[in-house]
Amino acid sequence: MTHVADIPTVFLVEHDLDLRGVVAEGLRVDGMNIVEFHRSAQALAAIAEGARPAVLVIAPEGDGLITCKHIGQAKAMSPRTQIVLVLEPGGDPEIPPGSHVLVKPFKPSKLSRFIRLAVAKPALRSTLQASYRRAHSAPAGATPGANL
Repeated sequence: MTHVADIPTVFLVEHDLDLRGVVAEGLRVDGMNIVEFHRSAQALAAIAEGARPAVLVIAPEGDGLITCKHIGQAKAMSPRTQIVLVLEPGGDPEIPPGSHVLVKPFKPSKLSRFIRLAVAKPALRSTLQASYRRAHSAPAGATPGANL
């Protein structure tokens, strides 16, 4: 199997402790280094202190405008950090430019795919997207990785 992309560190911001634990464990099983935060301000403070996560996965906490402000600040301090914004169904917050959007509910494996696509070099993104589409559209068990 070809190793496509390294996933050094993912900052996971989710105020629901149980949900955050399930998602973090699923991502760890997929081989990712996860740093968990209860609030976006905590992740922002870590970035301000010099942490440079590959991806910031963030669910808006009440006031989506504060979350968007924190995302903008994180991008200003760490421009290479990719953002995955996790939204509630029907949620319509202002989405910061360049953010990847994932709507709840989802399995950790779907978030893993989003993270891999977010950190992949642009030349690899289309290859990964095509691979995921083929695997997702094939009947279960028909091809290796069909349950991505």
